[in-house]
Amino acid sequence: MSKSKQLSSPFSTGGGGFHFEAHVQASFVALMLTGGQAPCLPCWPIVKIKLQGKVSGFDTDDLVVFVENPRNKEQCKLLGQVKHSITITKSSLEFREVIQAAWNDFTNPNIFTKGKDIIALITGPLNKTDAVSVKFLLDQAKHTENTDEFFRNITQANFSPSKTKEKLDVIEFHLKEANEGNEIRKDELYNFLKHFHLLGYDLGSQHGVVLSLLYSHISQFQQQNQLKIWSRIVDIVQTCNQNAGTITRDKLPKDLLEAFKQKDKVEEIPEGLKMIQEKPKTDWAQHPDATFLVLAALVGAWNEKNQTDRNVITQILSISYEEWLNKAREILHLPDSPLSLKNGDWKVINRGELLSLLGSRILDRNLDIFKTLAISQLKEPDPAFELPPEERYTASVHGKVLKCSPILRQGISEGLAILSTMQNACNNCSQGKIETTCVLVLREILSNADWILWGSLNRLLPALAEAVPSEFLDAVEKALQLMPCPFDKLFAQESKGIFGENYLTGLLWALENLAWDKEYLVRVCVVLGELASHDPGGQWVNRPSNSLVTILLPWFPQTLAPVDKRKVAVKTLLQDWPEIAFNLIIQLLSSQFLTSSRSHKPSWRKTIPENWTSNVTPKEYLEQILFYAELAVDTAGYDPNRLSILIDHFDNLPRPTFDQLLKALASQPVLTLPEEQRLLLWEHLTKFTDKHRRFSDQEWALREELIIKIEQASEQLAPTNPLNLYRHLFTDRDFELYEENGNWQDQSNKLQARRDKAILEIFEQSSVNGVIQFAESVISSYHVGYALGIIEDNMIEQFFFPQFLDTVNNKHKALVSGFICRRYQVKNWEWCDELNKSNWIPAQRGQFLACLPFTKEAWHRTSTWLQGCEDEYWTRTDAKAYQAGSDLAVAIEKLIEHGRPGVAIECLDELRRNNQITDTDQCIQVLIAALSSSEPSHPMSRYYIVELIKFLQADPSVNQENLFRIEYKYLPLLDCDTGAAPKLLERRLANDPEFFHEVIQQIYRSTNESRSSREPTEQAREIAIHALQLLDKWETPPGTQQDETFSGECFTEWLQRVRVLCMESGHLEVALSKIGEVLIHAPADPEGLWIHRAVATALNERSDDELRRGFSIGKYNSRGVHLTDQTGNPERKLAEHFRNKAEEIENAGFHRFATALRDLATQYDREAEHPGFR
Repeated sequence: MSKSKQLSSPFSTGGGGFHFEAHVQASFVALMLTGGQAPCLPCWPIVKIKLQGKVSGFDTDDLVVFVENPRNKEQCKLLGQVKHSITITKSSLEFREVIQAAWNDFTNPNIFTKGKDIIALITGPLNKTDAVSVKFLLDQAKHTENTDEFFRNITQANFSPSKTKEKLDVIEFHLKEANEGNEIRKDELYNFLKHFHLLGYDLGSQHGVVLSLLYSHISQFQQQNQLKIWSRIVDIVQTCNQNAGTITRDKLPKDLLEAFKQKDKVEEIPEGLKMIQEKPKTDWAQHPDATFLVLAALVGAWNEKNQTDRNVITQILSISYEEWLNKAREILHLPDSPLSLKNGDWKVINRGELLSLLGSRILDRNLDIFKTLAISQLKEPDPAFELPPEERYTASVHGKVLKCSPILRQGISEGLAILSTMQNACNNCSQGKIETTCVLVLREILSNADWILWGSLNRLLPALAEAVPSEFLDAVEKALQLMPCPFDKLFAQESKGIFGENYLTGLLWALENLAWDKEYLVRVCVVLGELASHDPGGQWVNRPSNSLVTILLPWFPQTLAPVDKRKVAVKTLLQDWPEIAFNLIIQLLSSQFLTSSRSHKPSWRKTIPENWTSNVTPKEYLEQILFYAELAVDTAGYDPNRLSILIDHFDNLPRPTFDQLLKALASQPVLTLPEEQRLLLWEHLTKFTDKHRRFSDQEWALREELIIKIEQASEQLAPTNPLNLYRHLFTDRDFELYEENGNWQDQSNKLQARRDKAILEIFEQSSVNGVIQFAESVISSYHVGYALGIIEDNMIEQFFFPQFLDTVNNKHKALVSGFICRRYQVKNWEWCDELNKSNWIPAQRGQFLACLPFTKEAWHRTSTWLQGCEDEYWTRTDAKAYQAGSDLAVAIEKLIEHGRPGVAIECLDELRRNNQITDTDQCIQVLIAALSSSEPSHPMSRYYIVELIKFLQADPSVNQENLFRIEYKYLPLLDCDTGAAPKLLERRLANDPEFFHEVIQQIYRSTNESRSSREPTEQAREIAIHALQLLDKWETPPGTQQDETFSGECFTEWLQRVRVLCMESGHLEVALSKIGEVLIHAPADPEGLWIHRAVATALNERSDDELRRGFSIGKYNSRGVHLTDQTGNPERKLAEHFRNKAEEIENAGFHRFATALRDLATQYDREAEHPGFR
């Protein structure tokens, strides 16, 4: 029978991929000619575009775009890989190639400069999941402060898009492959993602947005021939592409350059001729309040709304706070003022300079007062520790807060550190007075401190360590000797999630600070080693062992100690904490630490010289690697556990130690070890050689001759007992056992054949008992049972059934589950029905059915086999919804009936995705039942719930009261990041004044009531938190109608009714403030004003200061989290924006509202001029 040729995509057969690539390359040439900027790079001119960069050593090679700073000729570059279409999945070979190339370039310092250059995957339209989830992932990497914040954000289900973690796993999977099969550390992954960009281009067609924008660029020079010019650019690029050429302006044809000839421009006065007005400077040494100023600098910061803070200022200055406030206000308005004020927080800027200038005004008496104040404020335990770890982020809601403000404690701690470096400046103090003061403060605070006090001081410890390093280290060493050790309890407090906390981060940063000084390096390393011995492990990257690696990393040490001193530190650690030291040595040798997140640096001590850079020579690096490799092999000796760890790093060992390790493995003490101990070494050797053979085409793979040497050592250690010989085949990481890269299904079939053969041999040698013994020793006993299921021997069934069906042994349970699954695949339902089940109890029958596919055939047998006891099946089944097809409605009812609404939600999601939901009442029923369910949650449960709610919101036939209840109960899940919103609740807030009033009452205390000391009930707290979340998410302004139009009349009526209700109940001020915040979303007026006149009228009312204040707060907060630009340009633009808005609104007759907008503009002006305000 002849096979007809299948139709292919015209895009692929017509060379569409090359067409798209050429157009992308041409777009950058167009930007170079028109003076446009390259995406994701500094706004500098494009000076060079390299096509097919492979010949220049780039693996990300479709194009390399260079931009250059016109002032100093500094260059940055974009490495671009162009794919017209791509899917970001583990099975995508194209994405694998992209990541492999990106990782090769990212880890090659000869061609890629981290912190300057970027790598971009440039692609056409992506599917919705990739576009949303991967974009969020990459944005978070670039906008979060550190690794911990990044991973908190992307793993928080109600914060990040549902597929974000899945897409991160995909990237990690391909990065591991790219990194020679080694796991990528979290900080390395974070750093890579910060440099990796995903750019969507809709080029290649005649109607794309990008092409339209390019035409707009070209039209600035040629208004008639944009298409002709664009075609000319594409032709030139295609010609250059064939020759792997490099494009610069001077290499382009003259006719093209002539088309982009600059028009005459208006000349401006040169910068050098502009009049520069010098700002007057204040001589603070001669200022009448200089003494008060330098004493305030000791404290550094305070909050004027906090009574304890005000008392501290009063005591340190020895004058009333009101008197000081008058002085501070005058100082605040002087040029180059050392004081700043923002939201009630006063700060002293440039404290070191101020203390250096005015230190002679500080006397012993002032230091005694400061010492007393420091001890009293820093020794206070944080009341937040009275709450469970998962509730501490709500400490302020519960009133569990310190008496003084956090900025006061930070300021005092930093004041001690600054003082310790200013002893010469304070020349009117007794000799040694400053050092004694700092020592006594630390000794009083940290002596016998319990875990709560150490945790309370967490953020302050880096500054305290700088104050008196030796005293600080004494305190930590003594705390480690206490029984119980306070750090053990702090390790146990580590919590996960977006509001999680690690209470040892400050201690680690403090020790990293001190490690920069060679005097303290050895001592710090030993302390970190002892801390690591207490560390139970956790999700946070900040761990003592990681700090040790960061400090001693051979190619990028974070210490000024010379190489010999670093060697002493490791040897000393090996004496005191051998296991910690051995693991450290392995990590220092490992290729997984190709990037460094740097350690914490001292802020006040001048340990690190200015302009210092880490410059490790190749000789120094090789010296360290040889030292650590020899130390590792010597330390391992003949210990099988240590040797097995070293085997995994064979490829990181210099040749002398490589041979030394081979010799140890072939030595008599190792070869004569019991088989169980030799098995560990053999498995590691086999895994290592398999990996290098599977990836033999990769640069990192060992040469054939070296692999053969390792295999020879492996053969000598191979076990003879089949129970040991085949154990490595039965894991959950099948891909590690694949023999070569290629068709994964083929590899999976080959692996299954090896497993089947292994189990047959064990069965023939040791019968069922031998197989069971083997299953108990492997990682995946399910795979053992699955392989056993193909063996034709009724004895197996007689052995397993029924006694293994209700076993509590998890290994046995998985074994029989795999057996049933394979037997069913071979013999189908006939086998199930023909089994003799007469002596099976209901629990055993239910478990047997639960091992079978989740289909109507299984459900039918449930009702006939388990009459009256159907719960034995429905409470056990995994309910794999995809197996059931369209028959899920019946199963969902059964799952609800038997207390499994969470699993029912997964089934409903399967129906939703296939457009098969017909009963919305069932959806409501399941969601309500899930609220009180105690069953374990599925990792995807949040996603399923949100998608189900969105489905219900889109169906007008759904009962609105039921939907209202669902939205309220699931409010924390409904936000912009999940693509969902509490639409019904928002509409109710916007149209029902009584409901809004009820919500306000649930959160805020009435001004008509006296403040009670009575704690609210847990139920009241829960209601208040829900209500506050609702108001925080609220973006639908009052007056918005069902059809999304806005009615000024309805808005005015709503607001008037709210005024009456809230005035009576004593909630008017907070209500108006919250309403003001949502009014930032009010639409423009039909007549052209930028905001609806009805809203502007309300915001202009004489008595509505709170409404205007709320509007200003809403506008200010709407900016969200943003990167700080030290130039202040973004703030200046915002200031100008609000001034323009104010002008327009004032001209329209709303002068009070205009004043509020101008105040907001002034706030941004301050932030632009004074970084301390930001």
